[in-house]
Amino acid sequence: MEKEKAQKAYDLAYKYENEIRTCGQCTMRALLDVYGINNNDIFRALAGFGAGVAKEGDGMCGGYVAGTIFLGLEFGRDISDIGVDPKDPRGSKKNNFLIPLIKKLRNKFVNEYSGIICHQIHRKLFGRPYYLADIDEAKKFDLAGGHEWGCTAVCGNAAKWTVEILDEAKKHKK
Repeated sequence: MEKEKAQKAYDLAYKYENEIRTCGQCTMRALLDVYGINNNDIFRALAGFGAGVAKEGDGMCGGYVAGTIFLGLEFGRDISDIGVDPKDPRGSKKNNFLIPLIKKLRNKFVNEYSGIICHQIHRKLFGRPYYLADIDEAKKFDLAGGHEWGCTAVCGNAAKWTVEILDEAKKHKK
């Protein structure tokens, strides 16, 4: 069942990136769909996380950001965790469980794509970065397969890896 869920996340994120673009939103939408969560606020908040944030390429991959946020939805600290426990006034204990999960996601990106920054990922996939805010560069990116096999697969993997990490963590948290 877990493999099917991870594969569904991959397939949906791949499809959404191919059809509607913006890697952060496409990855998040796949994750929300797989887990049956309706959270338009988080989806909207990821609108600028495409092509390395605002199409500049020098920021983190939106797929990575979406996976990180999704893990935080499950395991991150709440506002109400702060100032409650005198031994943990910052509510850090909850984040102590989350941080290693995010590191797992980061390591998967680094191992597969040599980094978490959009231009690093482009170099790994296409041999060069693309500046997607420029119309001519965006056309070249599309011709190189950016939305056919490149960033579509990155989003797919981001969603799949997030599901795998989340489901494994839920088993060990019980």
